[in-house]
Amino acid sequence: PFYSQKNDENGNCSGEGIEFPTTNLYELESRVLTDHWSIPYKREESLGKCLIASTYLARLGLSDSDENCKRFMDRCMPEAFKKLLTSSAVHKWGTEIHEGIYNMLMLLVDLVAERVKQDPIPVGLLSVLTMAFNPDNEYHFKNRMKVCQRNWAEVFGEGNMHAVSPMSTFQKEPHGWLVDLVNRFAELGGFSAIQSKLNSEDIELGAISALVQPFGVCAEYLNSSVVQPMLDPVIHKMIKYVQNVEEKDLKDKRLVSIPELLSGIKLLCMRFQPDLVTAVDDLRLDILLRMLKSPHFSAKMNSLKEV
Repeated sequence: PFYSQKNDENGNCSGEGIEFPTTNLYELESRVLTDHWSIPYKREESLGKCLIASTYLARLGLSDSDENCKRFMDRCMPEAFKKLLTSSAVHKWGTEIHEGIYNMLMLLVDLVAERVKQDPIPVGLLSVLTMAFNPDNEYHFKNRMKVCQRNWAEVFGEGNMHAVSPMSTFQKEPHGWLVDLVNRFAELGGFSAIQSKLNSEDIELGAISALVQPFGVCAEYLNSSVVQPMLDPVIHKMIKYVQNVEEKDLKDKRLVSIPELLSGIKLLCMRFQPDLVTAVDDLRLDILLRMLKSPHFSAKMNSLKEV
């Protein structure tokens, strides 16, 4: 595989103190945040170096307190992946670039898996992961015929992979690279970290929504025997929660994420709980209408945005 397990000398952070590679960050910003962008896709170039350094800092619990690392994760990195994954230029790039992006995506998965083990829940990073796990973006569409680069049955045991290519006969597109990304996230403990976060008591709705979205978008590639037991409790808990939302709760700013949360839950239901799909749809419509009728301006505006 193009993605090597071991870190090479390029950007591999060994030893004690690590400085976030600020020079690389500035270079990256000048290349990403512009109309005539060109994004480096090699491990030893600026995007790779910044991703590797962020992962190292995340492991030490320092990624949010390092000003440059935070600046990279909040602004430059999401924009870089947005351009690499969703721009129409994707279809013009050759094999080398596509393989390079695969490597950058693997580094992104490393970073999110590391960071999601800590608090606070990294809502921004999870939305970049959602973009990376979305089979419908230009990048994954272009590479839908690719097969997996690793034998995941060797990692998890036969039948225990977290992601698999869909079996259905009409779907001859293995989407192997996407399956690689999701399984790599699982291998690094990303799934279990998300599961334990979802089970924590005082978790906010916005955070639950952020944790559910990456799985929602790639639900048809998830192996139900492994993933369903993990996500079923949160599906039921959230449906029940939304059913019990009272009028006075609607003015709470934090409820604005309910519609988005329910769309994520619906995608999971389509895969794991088909009989609940209609209920979730009705619930979403119901809460949107209630928000519209609500005397609270912010609830009104948010429901209009969703409708």
